[in-house]
Amino acid sequence: MSACICKSLKMKALCLLLASVSVHAQWAEPSSERVIVRGGWLFDGISDTRRRNTGIVIRDGVFVAIDAVLTESDLAAATVIDLTDSATILPGMIDLHAHYNFDLVDNGRAEEVVYNGIVFLANGVTSTWSAGEFFPDRVIKHRDLIDAGKAIGPRLFASGPYFGGFRCEYSIKTALDDCIAWPNDISEAEIRAEVDYWASKGVVSIKIKQATPSEARILIEQAHKRGMTTTGHLTNYDGEYDVQLRDAILMGIDRVEHQLTLGSGGPGSADMQAMIDLILEHDVYYDANLQMYGGINLRNELGSDMIWTDEARYFTPYAQALLEKRGPPPPESDAAEFSQRMLELIKLYKSGGERLLIVGTDEPVYTSLLPGFAYHRELLAMVHAGLPSVVVLKAATINGANALGVADKLGSIAVGKLADLYVARGNPLDDIKAARDVQLVIKAGVIHDAESLLKSAEGMIGPAGPDDHADWELRVEPLRRE
Repeated sequence: MSACICKSLKMKALCLLLASVSVHAQWAEPSSERVIVRGGWLFDGISDTRRRNTGIVIRDGVFVAIDAVLTESDLAAATVIDLTDSATILPGMIDLHAHYNFDLVDNGRAEEVVYNGIVFLANGVTSTWSAGEFFPDRVIKHRDLIDAGKAIGPRLFASGPYFGGFRCEYSIKTALDDCIAWPNDISEAEIRAEVDYWASKGVVSIKIKQATPSEARILIEQAHKRGMTTTGHLTNYDGEYDVQLRDAILMGIDRVEHQLTLGSGGPGSADMQAMIDLILEHDVYYDANLQMYGGINLRNELGSDMIWTDEARYFTPYAQALLEKRGPPPPESDAAEFSQRMLELIKLYKSGGERLLIVGTDEPVYTSLLPGFAYHRELLAMVHAGLPSVVVLKAATINGANALGVADKLGSIAVGKLADLYVARGNPLDDIKAARDVQLVIKAGVIHDAESLLKSAEGMIGPAGPDDHADWELRVEPLRRE
């Protein structure tokens, strides 16, 4: 490590190995430690450039001074981190489509939150929203452990289960298919009760997928009544909309995912500008998920720029063997469709939608690639599509906080906000790939060494052997229990 951390009034050259200690997620009580970060450069999430960092002061897990002119008395009884001149400080990043579920035993998806979360945190992602869960109680349980300082991980903004027929995963293709967890005759009262139940569990935003237009209208209305935001995967697996994008926007949906038209150019995309105009008029956030939908083709095109480390090592040896046997999946989209997705993203940006762009990985795990690393694949894919690096970095930070309604606490490095930041070795504004070279992470004032975090997750994800499949198999529970 190049950062020097000192704890003496006279600033003796004592360099400590950063170790992960108790962390605090969401709004739990933060660390009481006083931390000072000196040197390097600061990108605060708001400005269009980075500036020299004279000093950031953190107390009780909150930024209390930025651009500070430090004195000897300021340094007393503080943990001081001295950075090299090549380092860049950035706000903790936010993943607005952070799946924690894995399909490892060919029996549907199941959540693994513990080590998946550690990998996110080690990559500078200090907050995640999980975008639909199959085992929501696992996510909420781990969120509460993090809140209590008994586990390490990013802030877990839970989504609860999918709201719609996708609770039955790929056994259904459209909203008209029946799912025991979201039956076709679900009543308005049942829909509202589901929203209320998950709101009572602390869910801050819900994911609509394979719902009918009437169901979506009720979901959006009830979520807003409970102070929750909404997003939707509006297309189905027959290649059509379950809910038209125009209708979802007019219903009041807060974010949309994946695409703005159904086409690959031509007539199928003729309404692109009209959809963009509607998004701008209604301030709807957009999560393009380029690295997922163009992932195979992008990885073939960009090679080691997209995969730069051995992500398989975080799986158990048994899980590694299963994934190797499965082999790579087919591409999610062909070249023409992916080109249209990139065009839509750039057109929205050039039409004045910079503030509405957010970052989400959408990486449910079918291969040995992990969403914590996929976050940086998404940053690269967005730059590859034509967005300036600074626009992508704002999408990853302040825009994400705005989209979740938490920009008063997160998303930028500013006095009074929670002290979430990370240090990259290099300048991500010049080269977005520098954002992935993470030196250290601070969450709510607690310091973590990125390398130590990753080391703790090696060999930990997945079943240990063929007798250890139960927790890795999807179990669909009926909505109506006798």
